[in-house]
Amino acid sequence: MTPATTDRPDDMPGPAPVSETRLSAVMFALAFAYLLVLAGLIHRAPQSTVSPLELELMYGALLVLWPAFVIEAGVAVIRRVPTVSLRTAVLRGLLVVLIPSMRLGWVHPTTDQVWLPWLGWRKPGKALLKRLDRAFGGPMLLFAFLILPVLVMEYVNLVKTDTSPAFSLALDLSIALIWVAFALEFVIKVQAAPSALGYMKDRWLDLAIVGLPTLEYVLTRWVDAAPLLRLLRLGRAVGPQQLGTMGKAYRLRGLMTKGWHAFLLLEGMARLTGNSPEKRLRKIDEQIAELEEQMADLRVEADDLRKKIAAKAPVGGQQAVGSG
Repeated sequence: MTPATTDRPDDMPGPAPVSETRLSAVMFALAFAYLLVLAGLIHRAPQSTVSPLELELMYGALLVLWPAFVIEAGVAVIRRVPTVSLRTAVLRGLLVVLIPSMRLGWVHPTTDQVWLPWLGWRKPGKALLKRLDRAFGGPMLLFAFLILPVLVMEYVNLVKTDTSPAFSLALDLSIALIWVAFALEFVIKVQAAPSALGYMKDRWLDLAIVGLPTLEYVLTRWVDAAPLLRLLRLGRAVGPQQLGTMGKAYRLRGLMTKGWHAFLLLEGMARLTGNSPEKRLRKIDEQIAELEEQMADLRVEADDLRKKIAAKAPVGGQQAVGSG
């Protein structure tokens, strides 16, 4: 009797310990909280309207959350599964220690899998990346549209940010939330992809959108102390306030480009489901070519087996006749 089988997704692994699942859910929540605070710091610290109390609270929150990621990373390296080498486990741990937000899509060394809300434990790879593309598709379109009113408020200057701290705070928080959405998508997908470097190369625009505000924050806070900038006399030519304005312009331009990219994706999906089957045909041709290659390999192996069987057959027949 043939045992019954169940269909399982390609990215669905075996069951993980309950304690590990609960811990991963807590750490995911802490990583998301860290990302929120980091977004507030990146988008508020360069502004002239930020108060010292705001900065102290954000720096304090990051400092309080950071040890949890250090402890988990150290324990995960020690308890890694045999399929994960020590070098790989250490590199994964350092990634989280240096950039705690990367914990959101972390390939955990104790399971060699990714834990995500609503999905649970999943194996990183193409199957998971396709599932994430479908999950993030709609929400990212929404956030792409949300940048449009932010751009209007920023450039029309209906209310001066210098004279209205509340409006400045609301504007910065709006941009920060949009950045959080893009950063959340990027840090999860880049670790779920079969190749992180390949994903970043293909999605260089997403990397720029997430990285430019961070670069702005770093340059704005430490421009006067950077020896290279002083050597190039950039620190004297451009002050922190002007550099912050330039950084915001680049950030908004990147977000606007992301919105345009989302519109292009929307149009592409419409063509895919409408009157243009070229992309679908291309995928089918690729699958046919792959299957034909596999069939060719199987035919070669089958021919070798037939030759071996044919070479042995006459000898067996002569022995059978002689013994009769």
